[in-house]
Amino acid sequence: MSGLIVFAMASLLMQQAAPHPSTLEAYRAPAIRPFEPGAAFGQAPTQGDAEAELQRRPLEAPVTVEAYARSYEFTPGDTEIAYEQGVASAETRADQTAGPMDGLWQVTDEAGRLLFRLALSDPGTGEAEGGWRGDGRSGSALFDGQTLRLENAGAALLQRAGAGWRGTLTVEGRARPVRINRPN
Repeated sequence: MSGLIVFAMASLLMQQAAPHPSTLEAYRAPAIRPFEPGAAFGQAPTQGDAEAELQRRPLEAPVTVEAYARSYEFTPGDTEIAYEQGVASAETRADQTAGPMDGLWQVTDEAGRLLFRLALSDPGTGEAEGGWRGDGRSGSALFDGQTLRLENAGAALLQRAGAGWRGTLTVEGRARPVRINRPN
């Protein structure tokens, strides 16, 4: 019993390792801000929208398909349309500034067998960073344009090959050819 108490005290006194940093640099605001409507956005009713029924009354009895005479959903108003267009426009601008490694990737060996998957965030300048997962293991990943460094799994020297990349993955001194492509 006393051994259990000593073990519990020892585990409390052991110094915990700091968590692995998720980014290499401090946060900075994005170059393209997400869609943010102004304070007066949607306040003025558009002609025809002011008197429309905003919410339907609760159903009092089941309505059969044959008896249903109205549309299933309300037609979006000008405010909803403008907001959706603003969000889509901000997403398109953010995608246009992203680097070529941004997104999901899969790493395969020369026979086409999946080794692991990558998720990278590429700001378009500097290193792309993210993570990898495969064979029950995972870790951080950094790509500087030529070398993909994988935490606890080695590094790969890569070069462009069509829409993907190919190169040599070195793990614990052992090298093997790999391909990196987008998942189908």
